[in-house]
Amino acid sequence: MPEPTFRTATEDDVPAVAVVAETLWDDMGAASGFLQQPTAEGLGLIVAGEASRIFVCQTDAGIDGFSVLSRDADDAETAVMGVWLLPGARGKGTGRELALMATEFARESGYKKLRGTLPPDNEGALSFFSEIATLAQVVGEGMEYELPL
Repeated sequence: MPEPTFRTATEDDVPAVAVVAETLWDDMGAASGFLQQPTAEGLGLIVAGEASRIFVCQTDAGIDGFSVLSRDADDAETAVMGVWLLPGARGKGTGRELALMATEFARESGYKKLRGTLPPDNEGALSFFSEIATLAQVVGEGMEYELPL
């Protein structure tokens, strides 16, 4: 089986990313970490943004996970990162790679702080971002990393 490909999402990827996001929303609702049901239009705005990016993991079966890095609406020096994976992609290092790609983009974009998004009652997300925190600080070369309470 070929290794997955990790890359920056393009406009052509938006429909497939939307399918992953909608699947997770349908399965988990607010516990997915999305503030509302994701749409292809909303994801397309992130792909087109200068201060934001979507990174994807693509396998032979298609896109099975993605991360989003965007500017905090209340603090221009802070980036917010979320990582979403279909169940079959979990536990394989996919989320870690996607988070590191987003962290690298945050550092290159000049963000001073990076915050992970944690949905309520999602122990898996808390565990994941706790593990990522140290790696993000190293990759971010001194960038402040925080887990929301």
